[in-house]
Amino acid sequence: MSTAKEASAFFRSEPAFHRLLVEMKRKYESLGRVGGTVSLAAFSDEERETIAAFFGKDVSRVSLSDFEKQLEQTRFAGIGLVELLEQYFGERLVSKREQRQAAEEERERFFARLVKEHHWVEAVRSQRFVQAAYETDRNGLEAAVRLVGAALRRLPLSSYMRLPLFAQQVAGDPHAFDLPTLSGKLLLAALQATVPGEWDVASVESVNELLQSVGLLREDILNFVTCANILAETENGSHPVFSAAAETNAALNVPLREVLPLARAYPARGGTVYIVENAGVFSTLLDTRAPLVSTNGQMNLATMKLLDLLAASGARLLYSGDFDPEGLAMAERLLERYGSAVALWRFSLDDYVAANPAIELPPERLAKLASISAEDLLPVKEEMKRRKKAGYQEAIIGRLEGDIEKDGANKSFP
Repeated sequence: MSTAKEASAFFRSEPAFHRLLVEMKRKYESLGRVGGTVSLAAFSDEERETIAAFFGKDVSRVSLSDFEKQLEQTRFAGIGLVELLEQYFGERLVSKREQRQAAEEERERFFARLVKEHHWVEAVRSQRFVQAAYETDRNGLEAAVRLVGAALRRLPLSSYMRLPLFAQQVAGDPHAFDLPTLSGKLLLAALQATVPGEWDVASVESVNELLQSVGLLREDILNFVTCANILAETENGSHPVFSAAAETNAALNVPLREVLPLARAYPARGGTVYIVENAGVFSTLLDTRAPLVSTNGQMNLATMKLLDLLAASGARLLYSGDFDPEGLAMAERLLERYGSAVALWRFSLDDYVAANPAIELPPERLAKLASISAEDLLPVKEEMKRRKKAGYQEAIIGRLEGDIEKDGANKSFP
């Protein structure tokens, strides 16, 4: 039996030393050298007595270097502490620094192998969800990368396809690319990195547009736009449903499935389309027989596609929304998307005051105002920050109705 094995057997036969050796191993791995001390404060009296007998004196802390020197005074002379610990625990001692370096090298080899086969991985590998997947299930991450790679080789599609059907074709599972899944997140990240444009995967509307840009429809039935007194055409001529609804002043909820084939859209009368945020306001204004679109509190893909067509027709778009951070943000998004084709409607400071803002805005909602930079929205933004209160469209419905009634000459509104 070697001296190292004898030493290991001796210390293993003394239970008091096990705890000390465990702590010394941790200290070595932390420092990467024989150094530092181990406190005996938490050790039992019996354990401390055994350790004191080894040193020939009472000790409250054990220095790793002193322990190694003391070994030289025993029959185990010539054995270093590292050799003893490796023999005792049956493994090579590796410092935390070495462990981190080895782990990082392994990580680099893993991603380099994937990047060699799927170049887009380089652009997404640093994202938090990708790194988390590597730490928890790297085999699952690699499988997801290969699945997304197979999907990208089929994109863009020559005609629109619903995302579940596409997933069924690629993976044999209609839920393979559901957006909360690893493969779904990875598909979005890969498209964001490879499809030209500015895409915000934290925005539902941006995600839907990104998917649509490569021919994928996330949802084309429940994704709908609410409108009234709008006429539309396909490549085959006038759309009969839009025409019939305009004749009867009926509201339409038009699914994305029916919006995408449209070639043109324009107001049934006049040159203005009034866009409102809330369904209740839309319903009230419907009695004016004005061309209307409701965003229903969000800008989904169906709404944006219809507004794209209306803007392309030369229609003047007027947008009125709630006086809260989300309403101002939606107004700014419309200004950014449609430029001179859209104008703010009843977003003045006077209108905000007239809305009798009374709903307290918590700090997390007020913080959203920091991103508002459109010049025409700044007066309301600053007053809203001062008052810390929100107001709503319904409170100025009379002003909205009055504007529509006076709009025969296409006048501008405040």
